[in-house]
Amino acid sequence: MRSARHPVPVIELPLLRVPAFASAAAALTLFTVAFAGMLLGAVLWCQGVWGYSALLTGLAIAPGPLLVPPVALRIGPAVARFGAGRIALAGTVVFAAGILWWAATLDTGPSYAASLLPGMILTGLGVGMTLPVLTGASAAALPPARFATGSAITSMGRQIGAVLGVAILVGILGTPAPGHAVAAFRHGWYAVAAASLLAACATVPLTRKPRPGVAESPDAAGAAKVSAA
Repeated sequence: MRSARHPVPVIELPLLRVPAFASAAAALTLFTVAFAGMLLGAVLWCQGVWGYSALLTGLAIAPGPLLVPPVALRIGPAVARFGAGRIALAGTVVFAAGILWWAATLDTGPSYAASLLPGMILTGLGVGMTLPVLTGASAAALPPARFATGSAITSMGRQIGAVLGVAILVGILGTPAPGHAVAAFRHGWYAVAAASLLAACATVPLTRKPRPGVAESPDAAGAAKVSAA
């Protein structure tokens, strides 16, 4: 409200009226809700349910993050061919599939290779296909003079999304009674997957082709590569 009235606002609200930027920023915020909930939930599961040490937990979740850089750095040709919106939409759905895999397979008996690992690989692929692509698409939607301001807005959205993701997951998990941890985590996984699917809905405007005679935004694929680096 203050930014709407202030002569030098912290947030330049007219930027949010740029459809591609607004869609990318909203999708980034929602996807970060899912990403933060996923990462915290995986750590809490490994340590609290399976009794892993901190070191073993780090090794258990490493495959997902390790997939993100190579996927992000090689996604440029796909973005150029299919568009940032379609790639980001696919990424959010792949991420949600990984979370739903956990909801369906994780149990108190440690079964890392059959349950946690496949979901971690899917979420890593989803992050690599989504975060850098949406970041690039949001930057490409703005004129060069507004790159810094637009980047600040999307960064703010991601920080808010991370806070909400952690808060929502912790609120859902609470302190489960003995024997109810699996059910509590399953509800948390459903909430995380729902946030990722909401992010998928936010990417839909980015999948529309530009009107004839209207040039597309500057090289979103290149911007995604810069973001990944």
